[in-house]
Amino acid sequence: MARRRAGLTQRELAARLGVRQATVARWERGDRQVVMEDIEAAAAACGLHLESHLVVDDRSWWPQIALQLELDPFDRVRRLTPPGSPDVAAALGALAVSAQHLVLIGEVAGALHGWPLVIDGGSIQVCAQAADGAPLLTAVGPQVDRHQYELPGGARMHVVPGPPGTAGLTDLWRGSEPFATPAAEVRVASLVDLLRIADASPSRGARRQALAYQAVLDVIRARTEIRAAGEGTATQRIDAWLKHQTPVAT
Repeated sequence: MARRRAGLTQRELAARLGVRQATVARWERGDRQVVMEDIEAAAAACGLHLESHLVVDDRSWWPQIALQLELDPFDRVRRLTPPGSPDVAAALGALAVSAQHLVLIGEVAGALHGWPLVIDGGSIQVCAQAADGAPLLTAVGPQVDRHQYELPGGARMHVVPGPPGTAGLTDLWRGSEPFATPAAEVRVASLVDLLRIADASPSRGARRQALAYQAVLDVIRARTEIRAAGEGTATQRIDAWLKHQTPVAT
């Protein structure tokens, strides 16, 4: 997150730290344990400062995330869209068909990845940018203002040319993942990049979103251990796994 936020390649960060590029790559893949001193040095080399906080180890979202991960991504969105809200899934399908060069970010992207938070069904955030730096989207829907467009189904698309903590579309596109709609694919920012945006955002609610993204990453990492916890549904396996963890006094 620090390296991407600073716009550095692995080789450039390695040079600043006096280590090999392969070392940085192993750190980022999780193939090699990183000591706190190295993390702090990497953050400083990126012009950032690492802060640590003690928080209660709350895994109350885990069962819901496990259930979300068992679903089709668009079913995840439907489950988290409040009743009476615009049809976000239909809007995303229309967006995919338009073949725009963009990356989904924000709440809908989090829902597609499996986070547990209810979304604002009337708004879809995307990162999109023309070559001259001005937002440019065509054949999507009526333009409400410079950064908002109407989508089929009643949802509005909000264009964010430069999300916090990123260098814009090119930056996010590298790590983005394709999600299939019934008509075409749409690109979605990776969980790590969504966490990077939330971590750098000054907006209210960003901290809660960051915790939700981190919880999804934690569940994905733990799935191998969870599967070994016994038979049953994903929720039951999560519950069984949690019962074997050390209780945390609060």
